[in-house]
Amino acid sequence: MIVLSSSSKARRKLIRKCKRNVVFGVSNIDESRLSGEAVYEYVLRLSYLKAVSVYKEGLIVIGADTVIVLDDEVFGKPKDRLEAFYMLRRLSGRIHECFSGVSIVSDKGSVSFVERALVKVDRLSDYQIEAYLDTGEYKGRAAGYAIQGKASGFMRVIEGDKTTVIGLPMKRLCRLLKSSV
Repeated sequence: MIVLSSSSKARRKLIRKCKRNVVFGVSNIDESRLSGEAVYEYVLRLSYLKAVSVYKEGLIVIGADTVIVLDDEVFGKPKDRLEAFYMLRRLSGRIHECFSGVSIVSDKGSVSFVERALVKVDRLSDYQIEAYLDTGEYKGRAAGYAIQGKASGFMRVIEGDKTTVIGLPMKRLCRLLKSSV
């Protein structure tokens, strides 16, 4: 049985394109970044912790984590609307990086990987940012946006895979699941 350790509706929808018989679990881990921790290590560590936190013998558990990086600053999930506003204002008119870490844990061991994508955001006025925030789509999303939703109207992936930005890099994940961990 395959378990996706995530409360993300977007990740749940993506995984069902690859594997229909997936169940879902939710981890409750501390997502704080460690002092001096590189972004690559950070998303790998969190994805692994999310997977092992719900792992039980006989299961294949997938954990994932996604962050946005601009000017060496990591943007996680905004704690409120104001923080989301400032994140989107910083991203406005710029290209940023998105990193998604994925870990698969099973009785055979574990495998982890990180995928990277570049995203270009149109120049946004404060009014446009506020209108987007009014949709509520920013809640629980890295950097306060969902590229698969209304944010697709003002941003696009210019390098890498869109599913990396959504939070679950499907091409690589499906290959790994097919080859069985």
